[in-house]
Amino acid sequence: MSRVLVIGPGAIGCAVGAALLEAGHEVTFCARHPFERVSVRKAGEAEKTFPAHVVMSEKDSSPADWVLLCVKAHQVPSAAGWLRAAVGPQTKVAVLQNGVEHRERVEPFVPKGVVIVPVIVELPVSRTAPGEVVWHRSAQLAVSGDAAGMEFCRLFAGSFITAETTSDLLTRAWEKLCVNAPGGAILALTGQPMRVFHKSGIADVARAILNECVAVGHEEGARLDEGLIDRQIEAFMKAGPDEGNSMYADRMAGREMEWDARNAVIVRKGARHGIPTPVSAALVPLLAALGPSPA
Repeated sequence: MSRVLVIGPGAIGCAVGAALLEAGHEVTFCARHPFERVSVRKAGEAEKTFPAHVVMSEKDSSPADWVLLCVKAHQVPSAAGWLRAAVGPQTKVAVLQNGVEHRERVEPFVPKGVVIVPVIVELPVSRTAPGEVVWHRSAQLAVSGDAAGMEFCRLFAGSFITAETTSDLLTRAWEKLCVNAPGGAILALTGQPMRVFHKSGIADVARAILNECVAVGHEEGARLDEGLIDRQIEAFMKAGPDEGNSMYADRMAGREMEWDARNAVIVRKGARHGIPTPVSAALVPLLAALGPSPA
């Protein structure tokens, strides 16, 4: 049994926390608001419910075996106090976030030498109430195949989440960015769910974003195959008309969005490699200008 702290008990944090409880670990949720239980169910299946141990102050936390950082990419600085309290010399930090800069975002907030494990999350999940989530389709986590990655996977043995190692985490991260970059930006900017992809010109915008993402990803070392763009456009077109994504949900709720980790990163890394990214460069200030606002 391992002692695990989950920072950020939103949809992903509650889901992975419930999986760790199911696997028999000691789990503490670091939250701003209390909840007495954590429950998770797959759409159409029975609910799994566990008692939740929640702490609401860094002063009530102490170094753990593992810290799972589940806040969104732009929220990492706000989790600095929790990281200081929960990360000791032997603690390993798993970063369950979108984007391709997991290490770069977290390294400034943990002691030098602490093991950081980037995690690619494939877990479509929504929070229905504090501590309560529903997940759809898949529940998979991917990490590199080193010793820390394999240890991370063992945490989930016996749970509803499949954690697996991959020999090419970089490619997996850029493949997911190819979903998030066009999907999040388009839904957030239009304020419409996936049906918007059937409107004139929208799929062309998505393809232009994908072209830039793939070009930059190639220069970063990702092995993105030639058919990826067509497959992703097809997936967008086949999605349920009322489906959304996390950036769309944040936009509708008036919350800050992950545009930096999903879209500005393409511009930053493109500039580093001398690759023009005019479409992404035009989208980023528009996304930034939306900003958080009352719902």
